[in-house]
This record gives sequence, C-alpha cells and structure tokens, in this order.
Amino acid sequence: MSHAPGATHSKPVQVASAGQFMIFVPIWSTGMGFAKLSGFNSTVESSEYSYNSFVGNFYSRQFGRVKSPSLTLERGLDKVGFAQLFAWHMLARQNSPTAKMVAAFTIMDAGGGIVLSCELVNAWCAKLELDPVQAGGGNIVSMRATIECDAVLLT
Repeated sequence: MSHAPGATHSKPVQVASAGQFMIFVPIWSTGMGFAKLSGFNSTVESSEYSYNSFVGNFYSRQFGRVKSPSLTLERGLDKVGFAQLFAWHMLARQNSPTAKMVAAFTIMDAGGGIVLSCELVNAWCAKLELDPVQAGGGNIVSMRATIECDAVLLT
C-alpha cells in the first residue's frame, strides 16, 4: 500500500490499478471494454479582471467558462465496436437530440472489481479516430473515442 499524493490520511490508502475501462450506453445491448484511458478532463477556465483607478491597480482572477467534461478511451479496432461508436458519433454529427444520453463509465481492477464508477450526464461521442498504421506491418489498428458530457456524477 502507498499513500496517495497530497493525502492527509493517517491510514495507508490503496492506490487503484486499472485492468479495464467500460462504457455502458443505452443504445448498446452490452457495455464496451477499452484497454486504455487516454484522458479524463474537467476544466473551469479562469477569467482575469483588472482595472486602474485613482486608488491604484486592481487585479482579480475569477471562475471563467466551464468546459464540457470529456474522456478519451482506446481499444483495438473491431467491426461491431466501431459500428456502435460510429452510429453514436453520427447522431451527434447530425445534431440529433438522441445523441445525448446517460452513459456509465466504470474502471475495473484486474480481478473485475469496480474501482470507480460514474454517470456521464447527456454524454455524446464527440470524436472517433483510427490511429495511423501501415499496411502489411502486422500492427493492431487502434480506435480512439472521445466522449463529452454535460456533467459527471460519481456513483
């Protein structure tokens, strides 16, 4: 066991190891597993305000624009998985209101136990990519999906 950075606990904290990442979307019959989490972002930009007066210079940093939370997941290319992600992505490209749906994101350890689970409110597949690969090289083709949402709720 090790202590998490910045932790103030008197007891050791078990740091999670990830065995698999899963996304569950209502339009799929089962969840989809991913081998790699490339990023999970939740950002609030800062807004700077300054002005001069006869009293002096004033400077303030405030909360600014809130960006949509996003996560980027990677897995090997397969026909069914790509078709499911592409169909979801196409709904978003067509500005369909049905593209936004509640999705579940789960991180599991190597034994299949849940390490972290959250609900992605009004999630949509914002970006779908295939990694560059050369034909005949025997390399696995990877696909990457970026999921954006309005909010993330820990469950």
